[in-house]
Amino acid sequence: MQIQSRFCSHRLAALLISLIFWSGLPAPGHAQEELRIATSYKLMTLDPHYANLNENTSLLSHIYERLVYQDDRLDLQPGLAVSWRAVSDRQWEFKLRENVRFHDGSPLTADDVVYTIERIRDFLKSPSGGFRSYLTGIESVSAPDPLTVVINTKGNIPNLPLSFSSIFVMNRP
Repeated sequence: MQIQSRFCSHRLAALLISLIFWSGLPAPGHAQEELRIATSYKLMTLDPHYANLNENTSLLSHIYERLVYQDDRLDLQPGLAVSWRAVSDRQWEFKLRENVRFHDGSPLTADDVVYTIERIRDFLKSPSGGFRSYLTGIESVSAPDPLTVVINTKGNIPNLPLSFSSIFVMNRP
């Protein structure tokens, strides 16, 4: 199943690249008004935190990034976070990659990660719970500087970085 999923993901990426190259670039001075993407997936939403479904995640992984990734051996690898460490049994520190920008040109900061966690945990009320289960052990999250996120947990959560391999980071509006 994993091979088929990876094959479908590669097919989707190839489709997106083909659409970009073959759709033609707009003439100088003319803005492109829309981009159409075809997929055989039945998508529920394009909100990266609303529905934890393979169909949505497959497409959204081409649009959003995660703090941490898993490689082919399921080992954790840096994503938007270049490093992470347990400061204590109940506190984690994530250092963010420098010079990352969102599609609108705004820089990635620790405030965006704080916003993402709070949005999922406190505000978004999806029918299936969405991604909230990955964050239930988080007591508080803060941004002591633009590239550092500090997460305090309700107890010892040694696999917290693994949870962030499933969550897309959004920029704070």
